[in-house]
Amino acid sequence: MKGFPALLDSLADSVLTVQPVEDNPHHRAILDTFLELRDLDRRLLDFAAHSGPNKLSAAELLDQLTALLVERMAVGPVLTRLMSTDCCCVTTKVGQPEKEHDSLSCPGQHPQPASVVHAALSIFRRLGDPEAVASGDLVTGLRQIPGVAEGRWRYRDLTQSRLAQLLAPYEVSTRDVTLPDGRRRKSYRRSALIAALPDR
Repeated sequence: MKGFPALLDSLADSVLTVQPVEDNPHHRAILDTFLELRDLDRRLLDFAAHSGPNKLSAAELLDQLTALLVERMAVGPVLTRLMSTDCCCVTTKVGQPEKEHDSLSCPGQHPQPASVVHAALSIFRRLGDPEAVASGDLVTGLRQIPGVAEGRWRYRDLTQSRLAQLLAPYEVSTRDVTLPDGRRRKSYRRSALIAALPDR
């Protein structure tokens, strides 16, 4: 499959001259979300098992654990929804209740920002074009946008970790920033997003 071949699968395709096929975005989203969920569970277990000396203060450790738990709680329902949602081209059988269809299967039928960078900058504009926006605040705004981010996740299903993954190819990452309200948070800078605009 294009986009998700293991090394041996790629080798087999080459030797057998099999034509690679495109991933179904809905199936890809299920797999990505499952792997993300498994990684979060592993990180939580590692966090719980660590009992040695730590340079972080108790408050910093609590902040890290809270952020990890919030992320885990956000991703779980996404996998449940993906597993129970029909592809948009699937016809519901007569007599069965209508099910929610999945914008990942036919993204062309849903309004799409030109890129996740454009989408992020639209949230900055909505907030009055500040120099920086906390990662969590940006995700909250992006979740109101319809459609699919970079062909991977619906905007409504974004998390801070997913946003970081989507922006990484654009070389945009968070920085520790003291915001106007006094909070010091991992934040995205407007200047970095503008510099990363694909059509510049």
